Amino acid sequence: MSLTLWSHPYAAYGQKASVALYELDLPFELRLVDAADAAGMAAFRTVSPFGKMPVLIDGDRRVVESSIVIEHLDRLAGGGRLVPADPEAALEARLIDRVVDTYVGGPMNRIIPRKFRPAGNEDPFGDALDAAILADAWDWLEQRLSDGRTWGAGEAFTLADCGAAPILTYARRLVPFGERPLLRAWHSRLMARPSFVRALEDAAPFGDLMPAPPAGD
Repeated sequence: MSLTLWSHPYAAYGQKASVALYELDLPFELRLVDAADAAGMAAFRTVSPFGKMPVLIDGDRRVVESSIVIEHLDRLAGGGRLVPADPEAALEARLIDRVVDTYVGGPMNRIIPRKFRPAGNEDPFGDALDAAILADAWDWLEQRLSDGRTWGAGEAFTLADCGAAPILTYARRLVPFGERPLLRAWHSRLMARPSFVRALEDAAPFGDLMPAPPAGD
């Protein structure tokens, strides 16, 4: 088995995939996606239909979209680890994953590019709308965690946590958690997870590419 991950170590969705690879102890080669490398970007475009990271190459198979990448990796590792074997538990893991991707990662990935716009092209209305979506997502997650679960979908570290680790880390810098102790505690556990620690170590040589200060709440 030879796995290649096209991604950038600082990219949230790339980290989501690498967390899964580290959790499952699956060796892989990183193909760096660097916007400054024209030849590399041309090669990346041949494997990524929408020019989005990550892309997993498994032999002659190409897998796109981070959640599907993780489903594929879980099957490679024998199944039932990041995607629970129990159907109800699997649904909960997929639900948390989709909420984090859509209502946390979505607004985050709209706010950040707007911060790089030239002066005079700001979109305060769009920023406010997306900040409100993020706040609603924080409230929903806080309520979901109120049953005492340790991880995003229950007592096992799953697909739900692979994405939440990086996405919450970066989105929290845009809209703080505030007075949401359960969300804060879950994120603390994610930050200490060895697989995410390794993903952050991979990203460290690239510095801090996030156009927002570290969370202070």
